[in-house]
Amino acid sequence: MDNEEFYNALATPVTSMSIAQNTMLENETGTMQKPPKLMNIEEYKGWEGRFENWVQANYLDAWEYVETKYIRPMNDDEEEIPIKDMSVDDKRKYKNEKMMLSLLQQAVKEDIMVLLQHNGSSYSIWKALRSKFVGSQEMVKNKKSLLKKEFDLFRGLKNESTKQIIKRYFNLLVNMKRVSINKDNEELNEKLADMLPHETWGTYLMMLRN
Repeated sequence: MDNEEFYNALATPVTSMSIAQNTMLENETGTMQKPPKLMNIEEYKGWEGRFENWVQANYLDAWEYVETKYIRPMNDDEEEIPIKDMSVDDKRKYKNEKMMLSLLQQAVKEDIMVLLQHNGSSYSIWKALRSKFVGSQEMVKNKKSLLKKEFDLFRGLKNESTKQIIKRYFNLLVNMKRVSINKDNEELNEKLADMLPHETWGTYLMMLRN
């Protein structure tokens, strides 16, 4: 294997990792148009504060309806008043509730949303998210333990190409990042060096270390 093949094997995964990191950053912090996104319920604790700040900075009136349950106005027959017959103030409240619902639907991954027990209001969705997170804490603990063990035991598989090894390694790092498992660069680089077949990569790894 020559130098060009060596660097090509590393280049694509690193580029893919950079794209993944940018996407993760956008999901974590949000953009001017989109709120921070909750990709895994395990990330709720950190996401909650970022989402709250984003909504309050951009749609403060809508935030009211995760704190106070919205109740649609009814007529004397206990039927919902049509939007066209609502007062100006009731239309404003209705719009803010719908805006809050829209923001939650944008921010919470569909895989999480479908598992929540709620009545369709933004207030009930917010409460259901918190309850789901509390119930998932033991799962997070177990997931962290498994990922740490996977990192410690990570090796290249038989007949696996270098590109496949590195891609699988970076996927593991992304999953570790999601549950706040952090490793310093020295440990990450040593693991990368150890997982490559030394009969093929020994010389190149020695050059890199030097």
